[in-house]
Amino acid sequence: MSVDDRPTSAVGRIERWIFVPGDAQRLAGVRIGLCLVLAGRLCRPMYLELAGQPRVLFRPISFMRMFPGMPSAHWVLAVQVVSVLACLFGAAGLFASVALPVAWVGSLFLNGMWASVGQPMHNETFLLLGLFPLLFAPTADAWSLRARWTNLRPPAPSPRYGWPVRTAMIVVAGGYFFSGLNKLIYSGPAWFLSDNLRWVLYGISDQNPRPIGPAIFLAGHPLLSHLAASGTFVAELGFPLVLRWPRSAWFFVPAVVALHLGIGLTMHLDYSAWALTVIVLFVPWDGLADRRALAGHRDRDRRMALIERDLGDVKA
Repeated sequence: MSVDDRPTSAVGRIERWIFVPGDAQRLAGVRIGLCLVLAGRLCRPMYLELAGQPRVLFRPISFMRMFPGMPSAHWVLAVQVVSVLACLFGAAGLFASVALPVAWVGSLFLNGMWASVGQPMHNETFLLLGLFPLLFAPTADAWSLRARWTNLRPPAPSPRYGWPVRTAMIVVAGGYFFSGLNKLIYSGPAWFLSDNLRWVLYGISDQNPRPIGPAIFLAGHPLLSHLAASGTFVAELGFPLVLRWPRSAWFFVPAVVALHLGIGLTMHLDYSAWALTVIVLFVPWDGLADRRALAGHRDRDRRMALIERDLGDVKA
């Protein structure tokens, strides 16, 4: 197959979409957003609470099998501090090519502990997957202290700025799609047509020391619970449409944010990192910044025109 024929194939079209020239400011906005979200997540005290747990409670998975038990509090605190500092350096665009990998590896270690307590945890999955392509990209060429100190001009759009963001978008969109597809394969339409969600909500509420009010309310209204379950299917299975039609993000981004907010209220499960990752990746922050700057220039021009008019009236 010749190079000219590649875009006609499915793989060629995907490849061409990934390597479309991107804006350095868009990549920088993703860098800043994901680093700040990760810094906030790593500041939680739960990692120190896991440190030094008895060996019998240690259920390692993946690379955590290299450790004979939960790491000590001294090691955990050191990794936590270094990782948070690396996140802040990455957000500021200082030594980003080193800071981002350090933050990512530190977070992988800390969340490996969290996933080694008998039940794999995937609360940070999208955040870490979304950040991974940025480890190999020039993320600090715009909106960074380095660029400001060196008076670096905003670079021209290039595939080297586009592919990390688009790759992260594919990973996140695919995560939602396959989550919905898994429900469809193993449960089918009964997942949202039956009382499945209602009994799940009742069961989770019963497991808590105190009943969860929003869960009881939603489970007690069959129509609302069916609508919530159906909305989950639509949001998850339809999310990849954002990649083909970016304007559909105005629907799907609020939809998945509402989905995770609802999960937090009714099930007390924290998937805020997923919601924040979606907001960071799929909201065009560079475009919003340009619009704000343009509005600021217009306001300034309008004020100057009014001042010149007033001065003219005074002279007259």
